[in-house]
Amino acid sequence: MPAVVMQFVSHPKPGGDLATVLQLAKEGAVLWRKHGADVSYWSVIGGEVGNYAFVARFDSIEAYGRSLASLGADPAFAEFQAKRLKAGQSDWVRSNLTIQVDI
Repeated sequence: MPAVVMQFVSHPKPGGDLATVLQLAKEGAVLWRKHGADVSYWSVIGGEVGNYAFVARFDSIEAYGRSLASLGADPAFAEFQAKRLKAGQSDWVRSNLTIQVDI
């Protein structure tokens, strides 16, 4: 089974609080990990400098599906999403969903 990687790229708003951005990423990571994702957070230092990428990796498409179904049913995740939106610290740039290609 191919691995799956989801990437959510955002850009902190001018004048935003980077400490809050990082704290929200940590809180989000706890929830994603609780539901089976291998999570990492990246600072873009080449190309779109200043962006941040929240990356969730799954061992298979099945694991990805189970994780998203579980995450979507968790009231704590809905509360987190509301908190993140209310904080208004960053703008969405893009999201990617990729599957591993064996070469």
